[in-house]
Amino acid sequence: MTKDALQNSVRYVKNGRNGQWWKAAKENSQIHLGWKTIPRELLQAPDLIAIERIIKNYYGTKRGATQDVNALHDALDAPSRHIWTTFQDGYMWWCTAKDGAIPNPRGESADEGNFWLNCDRPWSNRSLNGTLLAMPDLPGSVTKTAGFRGTICTPRAWQSVLRIIRGETDPDAANAGKARANYESAVLQMIKRLSWKDFEQLIDLILTRSGWVRISTVGKTREGVDIDAENVAVGEIAFVQVKSAADQGVLANYIERFEQRRDYYARMIFAVHSPTGMLTPPPDTPVQIWSGDLLARLAVRTGLGEWVETRLA
Repeated sequence: MTKDALQNSVRYVKNGRNGQWWKAAKENSQIHLGWKTIPRELLQAPDLIAIERIIKNYYGTKRGATQDVNALHDALDAPSRHIWTTFQDGYMWWCTAKDGAIPNPRGESADEGNFWLNCDRPWSNRSLNGTLLAMPDLPGSVTKTAGFRGTICTPRAWQSVLRIIRGETDPDAANAGKARANYESAVLQMIKRLSWKDFEQLIDLILTRSGWVRISTVGKTREGVDIDAENVAVGEIAFVQVKSAADQGVLANYIERFEQRRDYYARMIFAVHSPTGMLTPPPDTPVQIWSGDLLARLAVRTGLGEWVETRLA
């Protein structure tokens, strides 16, 4: 199914109280619903006026009748118009439905609803572009619907839900991403103009703001500084090499030094703002190269972009 073929309307549905019918719904590609008070013939050939009368008689003076009437209208009147979503097992799931309610021949039970809708497209917890729809990764405005106490509703953030299912980016977020990328590019150009002392200080600040603390330095008065940095939280000591320029041969030399002390160092960080060619560490080696886009991204994300600007003022 393409983005253009996907419905433009969204409904949230709870498959039973606390999702008790979710297992059957997911396994059988169905949406399970209740409302035992509605006769079978009215489910199969919906008379929405008669259904509304039954619901209001059932509720009497209690609240909730209008919500149930609206929910049954969504479920029985061309449910194929909507994308149906639910939250289960830590994910947002979605499907599309076929028109026509199917009464449960066994009657409502703890495992199955009173009637169901067959899915046209089965339940999925991935967007159209394959992204897993884990709740911690979704906006709070979207996951808030999981707390809805009724059976069916239109999510307030339905447009965001539709965008997420389609695998699209929010326009404001996309603009922010472009602006950040442009800024990171500008920061990288400024980093390349730093003196070696300022560059060393920048790396020291990035390390500190990333949880690393310098514990010793070799060669304090020359370019190309070896730093021992410790991250107490993870129990690691890193060998950090800071250079303005370097090629693959220089990198290989320092990797050899690092390998000779693997009993002491857990990883090596090689920071260089103007490498000659592509610097590539050996596979399966805990060696990180901080250069180019990564170096600029680290500077910006640790809040050091403005600091870099002041070095050139």
